[in-house]
Amino acid sequence: MKERIILHYDMDAFYASVEARDNHTLKGKPMVVGGSIITTASYEARKFGVRSAMPVMEARKLCPNLIVVPVSMGKYLEVSQKIKNLVIRLTEKVEFIASDEGYVDISEVIKKYPSKEYFAKRFQRGIYKNTGLTCSVGIGYNKLSAKIASDAKKPGGYHIFNNSKEFIDYISGKNIKIIPGVGKKFQELLAEKNIFLVRDVYGFSLYELISFFGKSRGEFLYFSSLGEDNRRVDYKKKIHSIGNENTFKFPLESEIEIKRELESIFYKTHERLLKKGLLCKTLTLKIRFENRKTITRSKTLENLVDSKEILLNTLESLNESVDYNMRVKLLGVSLGTLAQKSVRQLSFSERGLFRKKNNLDLLKEKIKKIEGNN
Repeated sequence: MKERIILHYDMDAFYASVEARDNHTLKGKPMVVGGSIITTASYEARKFGVRSAMPVMEARKLCPNLIVVPVSMGKYLEVSQKIKNLVIRLTEKVEFIASDEGYVDISEVIKKYPSKEYFAKRFQRGIYKNTGLTCSVGIGYNKLSAKIASDAKKPGGYHIFNNSKEFIDYISGKNIKIIPGVGKKFQELLAEKNIFLVRDVYGFSLYELISFFGKSRGEFLYFSSLGEDNRRVDYKKKIHSIGNENTFKFPLESEIEIKRELESIFYKTHERLLKKGLLCKTLTLKIRFENRKTITRSKTLENLVDSKEILLNTLESLNESVDYNMRVKLLGVSLGTLAQKSVRQLSFSERGLFRKKNNLDLLKEKIKKIEGNN
């Protein structure tokens, strides 16, 4: 199989960094961007435990000197487009995950440069020179390894995984939550099987993991812990969303009515997400008032999810930020920045093979093969 080299870039505290760039008095200060709910927190604010999706009132208790800057979405989208235009000059094989991150297939491009390290530094310098913003970069042999590599040296650093042995050496002793997609609820289930670190997965067979956590989660955990991910950089994919909206013959007046209708619309939308086997990263709330004024509220999550609880909590937070000063004629909910859920699909022959072998056996075989090729 032809070697793939994938780069993942992630802008550092994107919205907060844009504001600090444009207002130097904010540099080095604990600062957040948001309204009543935090959208992005600077790294200085994060040291106090302040994070995105947290109510500002709660954040102020952790950090009394916290500076709150209102959201300027138009400005962020303009900067985001500039970054995308810069990246796409390198190659068309780019999959933009959100306004501040993306995957780039550099398998061919990298041949023009002396090393992966050189390319990573040059990529970062190019972004900074043209935008005044820093980004973290990861280079790996697939999307999973590139994503974890970009998180390894945040903010403003880079990390490289040349093969699965390097990846496993790095990840095996880390908390299981380092695997993208392993959230709080899944961690609680894993803890019941004494799985706290990535290496704790290696004692279980694929068959056992599927029996514990179901087919999708079991396969995902098994292959991710080994650094296996066959997903391609989907540069032909159009950015799309799944959504539903209702127009009401009799406008809604009470908070109870609005909340009930929003939940109903959300459940329909979430059901479509699950049926299509997709994950999402962005939730958007749309509201049209009786006077035809239409507003939207959006939240981009840190990870791709399909969790009903996480998405519903996000919707409730967005809804709480809206001032309902008149009756509501329309409500809508959409889920965007979509990606396929499956990391890898198994063939029937592989299912039989992995039923007999646990993760540790396969791990030893992978490392032996890599060492033999070197």
